[in-house]
Amino acid sequence: MHPVVAVLVLGTILVLGESSQIGKRIINGYDVQENQYPWAVSIKGIHPITRTITFCGSTIIADRWLLTAAHCFWTSMKRKSHLMNPKNWHAQAGSPKIELGDRHTDREEVIEASAQPSETFFNFLQKLFEYLRGKPKPQENTIYHLHAEKIILHPKYRPDELENDIALIKLKGTLPLMKRSVSLAKLPSGWRTSDWPPVSSTCTFVGWGCQINNGPPSSRAQVIALKVLPNPVCSQIYNHGAGLNAEHEFCAGYYKSKVGICAGDSGSGLIYLYKRQPVVVGVASATHAERPQSFPGLFTRVASFTDWIEDTINKES
Repeated sequence: MHPVVAVLVLGTILVLGESSQIGKRIINGYDVQENQYPWAVSIKGIHPITRTITFCGSTIIADRWLLTAAHCFWTSMKRKSHLMNPKNWHAQAGSPKIELGDRHTDREEVIEASAQPSETFFNFLQKLFEYLRGKPKPQENTIYHLHAEKIILHPKYRPDELENDIALIKLKGTLPLMKRSVSLAKLPSGWRTSDWPPVSSTCTFVGWGCQINNGPPSSRAQVIALKVLPNPVCSQIYNHGAGLNAEHEFCAGYYKSKVGICAGDSGSGLIYLYKRQPVVVGVASATHAERPQSFPGLFTRVASFTDWIEDTINKES
């Protein structure tokens, strides 16, 4: 059986079980440009004392809600860690070029619970002053920096299993969905659960994986196209005798093609374009521990959890 591992980056150390030989971004992907894939959001958990940073990806599904992977919030199989405290989590939306540090920067516009960026008089004065001073227009979009209010793991998630690896983040502030650089992806609906996504369809994956061996994530998002595989084929590739749970999991990617997901891509959404609308059909859960560039990625099937997602959002709103 091939070793499988969650695709998580903790600070500058790859959390890959016994292997730390992965040192690329989304492998053989392409740089994401401004205003492309505006539903993709980078999230980071910052240790309050050591300032160690855990990076994951997420998808906007509502103006205050992000969809991600449950395993992003566990450290060494321990739930009661700083990663379960929402005060330590930050989201960066609006630009594929993120800030990797533990402090706010001039590129970031912090959105608090009381107002969206367009509603703050201070922001208007700042932009007016920059215009009058003749400050050149930045080449990169503003990063909208939001803080987490609540982290909700699926109640059946267990860290030693791949199933139910899904979670929600409720944000303190409201994402500016009117902006060109920020928009949401829809949840699957109308088809049988097993048809989301269709087998053999091509989906889009955006993430901030590693750049160098044992290094931090890429500061710029990468994008690749991944093909959805039949679960029996994926189980055969991974030599997984028990097979995948078709209801909750599926594979997307290629075998021995040098294209795939890697560490730091945890929680990022797999998007299927349906009637010109982006639909988040998968959440990055795991990949091959030693050769992720040669194996398809494992994804949580979002369609199996739409009732839980919608019920949770309605309850918490």
